[in-house]
Amino acid sequence: MWPAGSPTALATATTVAVFLTVVVGKFGRISSTPVQQPGKLPSLNHFIKHYTPAEYDRDGLLEQHRRMRRDAGVSNQQLQQLQSPLRLTIATPHRTFKMLLTPDQKLFADDVVFEGSSDRPIPFDPGKAYVGTLEDEETVTVRGIVTSDGLFDGTISTAAEEFFVEPSSRYGDGSPLPYHSIVYRLSDVDGPKAAGGGCRSEALRGRRSAENGHADAERLVNQTYDTEGVILVRSPNGTIVNRSRQSASSKTSVPKPNWYDPNDQRKMTGAGDEASSNLVVDDSGSYDPFESRKKGLGGFVDNRKTTCMLYLQADHLFYEKYGREETCIEVMTRHVQRVNAIYRNTDFNQDGKPDNISFMIKRVKVHSNPDPTYKFLGNYGVEKFLEIFSEEDYDAFCLAYMFTYRDFEMGTLGLAWTGDLKNAGGVCEKNGHYRGSLKSLNTGIVTLLNYGKHVPSAVSHVTLAHEIGHNFGSPHDPETCTPGGDDGNYIMFARATSGDKKNNNRFSPCSLSAINPVLNVKARSTRGCFTEPQASICGNGVVEPGEECDCGWEEDCKDACCFPQRRYSRPEEPPCRLTANSVCSPSQGPCCTNDCNLKIGDLCRNDNGCRDASYCNGMTPTCPASINKPNKTVCNEEFVCYMGECTGSICLAYGLESCQCLPTPQDSPTKACELCCKLPGENQPCLSSYSWNNVPYDIPDMYSKPGTPCNDYNGYCDVFQRCREVDPSGPLATLRKLLLSEESIASFKKWAIDHWYYSGLIVASFLLMLVRLTFFLYLPNNLNSIIRIYNIIFNV
Repeated sequence: MWPAGSPTALATATTVAVFLTVVVGKFGRISSTPVQQPGKLPSLNHFIKHYTPAEYDRDGLLEQHRRMRRDAGVSNQQLQQLQSPLRLTIATPHRTFKMLLTPDQKLFADDVVFEGSSDRPIPFDPGKAYVGTLEDEETVTVRGIVTSDGLFDGTISTAAEEFFVEPSSRYGDGSPLPYHSIVYRLSDVDGPKAAGGGCRSEALRGRRSAENGHADAERLVNQTYDTEGVILVRSPNGTIVNRSRQSASSKTSVPKPNWYDPNDQRKMTGAGDEASSNLVVDDSGSYDPFESRKKGLGGFVDNRKTTCMLYLQADHLFYEKYGREETCIEVMTRHVQRVNAIYRNTDFNQDGKPDNISFMIKRVKVHSNPDPTYKFLGNYGVEKFLEIFSEEDYDAFCLAYMFTYRDFEMGTLGLAWTGDLKNAGGVCEKNGHYRGSLKSLNTGIVTLLNYGKHVPSAVSHVTLAHEIGHNFGSPHDPETCTPGGDDGNYIMFARATSGDKKNNNRFSPCSLSAINPVLNVKARSTRGCFTEPQASICGNGVVEPGEECDCGWEEDCKDACCFPQRRYSRPEEPPCRLTANSVCSPSQGPCCTNDCNLKIGDLCRNDNGCRDASYCNGMTPTCPASINKPNKTVCNEEFVCYMGECTGSICLAYGLESCQCLPTPQDSPTKACELCCKLPGENQPCLSSYSWNNVPYDIPDMYSKPGTPCNDYNGYCDVFQRCREVDPSGPLATLRKLLLSEESIASFKKWAIDHWYYSGLIVASFLLMLVRLTFFLYLPNNLNSIIRIYNIIFNV
């Protein structure tokens, strides 16, 4: 209530009126960030529905990372420090992750090059990438990057959920968040709503084929060939070859670009016998698909060739978003790291085991300061942007990708040339003529901007995996391979997926059938561009393929069961091999004793409430998988188990769904923080656990734990069971509520009516101030006019 009739009240009212005019008028659209609070917070942006702050020791993480670095001149003491895994503990309101991390040695090629504009070298440490697990849960996989700011950017993949840890600086819409990192779940992410899920690789192909298909066919029809004994075969560099015993002449043409036609869902195999009139080839030093088909695809597949070498680029807009070349490289590296997690575990040839297809970064370029040769300053559409990027020669690479921060038409997130056995384009395609110039069609692009919003990693990582799927030969999944339902759709589904379902990060049988023959002929054949993976690194403390054990370097190894890595190896002690008479090594797992024998009956994994304890079985040095307790088993009082994790609401145990009660003015202040459930289905009432008292819904009366979202995710429950609102407008909203709420406005109106003379004085003072301000502002230019007006008004 405004105090009545005092000079102080008058001065206060005048000051507030002016203050509100300036502040609200100037800053009315500024949205402050809420103060850091425990619990899951409301929507972060258009994609991330909920998130929580992440707390960890940045300085300690950066210091550990620096100790992990190694070069040729390090001392034995540093080598000893190197072998200790990097330990990182990330605390969130609902869970603490204790990680054990080792360097990811399979992400960068040995001769990787990092360069900026004008081919200037960029100093970048490839040892930033890490892989590992959790201390108390070996089945969990952790992958990530330690950034130059001492932050962890990575994913934690459990059986039930995938968690993303990211620097908060990527979000906030210009207003920095009050915590350095955030954590969100894959199930908290909404994918893009654009038609086609943000991918136009097929839709554009239909239009492009209509533009060029007829002209190409006409051009080929008008050309003459000696058809007797002629075999037409295609290789990537753009000419068509006459493979006859009588003639070796060749003629050139323009291949049809391979944008997939959505209406053409024919199964692609390598067993065609007819030559296609739109296939264009030059056989100088390139593979021969016909020969592979003639002798059988299986005979030419080199199963050792599993690695695709990448060339990654970032344009000037991507650099402007992240501000530093090093940060750009870190973000692109994370994309490749997660794509590897998807592709390595995929069985493309469907022989019952993963094919270990993976990607290594061979060259990276960040266009931080565009030079005269830079081509991407214009405001290009997505198709034109890909064509310009494809004008360079990328023959030395399996695939080349450009990362950008452009808002492409129709919400497009990525675009790539699709590979198959009939048309130019896709994986391993060589530089050749297309549309009047030389182009490399083993390319693709990815943008991290969608309708003005930053695309989170959970979405952009899958975008890259999806576009590479096109490069590898997969069209979008047809209806026969889009099951939907509880398991969800596959990674090549034409539209967006929620990302948290079983199939969302897998390839469908249709995709596998399309990709396998393309890889066999273009990538894994004798002349294919895939390479053999680099050898395992003995001495890094990680048992890798080809190693029996790995206890590190001799300065660090305390394992009598395993020969360590040495600077000068001894023939009788081959490194990373078991010593004589050793059955196992502790480096292989927790079920091996220090005297090199297998343990039997020893506890190797504790019961976590949702997963039974596990005991060594005397057959393997690794800890046997634990048996998950039944889903809906109550854990931590108000949660239930799901897939061995304590993540579900207790409502699920009673066949109900979790919800948030919205209190009315008559309810108690604690109503919003009572644990609430509702019957499955739409439009069902949300009731407190205090109201579910009848069998079979006799739910224990309880409150939500502190930090739990409440009031439709607009607040969080505190330790007093009160819902504390988190206002995204911050302090300005508090001031606005104080001064401009209905109660405040009503009070001010009553005061203004009761004291009308003060109101008139305020208005007159305000007008006088405006006149005098005008006088001073325009005095130099209109002195005489202002003086006359002033004299008239004030009768001077």
